[in-house]
Amino acid sequence: MKIWHQSSVDLENYPVYKASLAKHYAKVASPGTEIHLHGVPEQMWHGMSPSEVMRVPYAYHKAMSGQLLHNVYRAEQEGYDAFVIGTYTEPLLRECRSLVDIPVISMPESTVLISCSMATKIGLVTLNDENLWFLKNAMHRHQFEGRVSGIYVIEPQLPEREMDAVFLNPSDYIEAFLHTARRAIKEGADLIIPAEGLVAEVLAANDVFEVDGVSILDGVGAPLMYAEMLARLHKLTGLHAGRQWHYRKPSPELLKLYPASLE
Repeated sequence: MKIWHQSSVDLENYPVYKASLAKHYAKVASPGTEIHLHGVPEQMWHGMSPSEVMRVPYAYHKAMSGQLLHNVYRAEQEGYDAFVIGTYTEPLLRECRSLVDIPVISMPESTVLISCSMATKIGLVTLNDENLWFLKNAMHRHQFEGRVSGIYVIEPQLPEREMDAVFLNPSDYIEAFLHTARRAIKEGADLIIPAEGLVAEVLAANDVFEVDGVSILDGVGAPLMYAEMLARLHKLTGLHAGRQWHYRKPSPELLKLYPASLE
């Protein structure tokens, strides 16, 4: 099985994060599963952090649309079994699912669905205010509001480009996360999702999976395991996204008019 992980950061500028991801995936993937890590081109963010761009809807859509649509189509053409959108902002999820038959995995959707089997109320802890906005909208879009007790931001907020250094000296950041998680627990959460890839990877790399008797979900590993499950179902039963309404697939003729290319 081959799975394409599509990060929203330029991974070559996050070498410690990239190495940690590769080690993590090698640990949690099933035997025979290959995970291929893909970042975005460095020039796509023009020297800014993704959060600086994502707060402007037009700019974030313009930056991510070509990359995601081109790459998810390429992944299916090259024989990948699933595609993980490796950011909790889940950009262009509907469009990607409408384009291909292989499973397209959303990190916030998959982690909440998994968590619903373990807790009735779930707390999400994330990187910054920009991610908070995206998560609020994702929870509404997926109709999860009744299962989410709250969404919380770690203070002090760090830009993505500072997060790579956290992997080398993570103790203060982990303590800040745990402080925020305890607040979520006090307000009703019985399971915590670290709802941002960099945050989730810092915790997983340091084996932080519980606080005060409450589980902390592996926010990077869980979407991969979910991708493996859906890929297996797709292969065995033909399971694919619904085509009558929400994820209607383009006809070959329409795809010729609107090709999935970077142009």
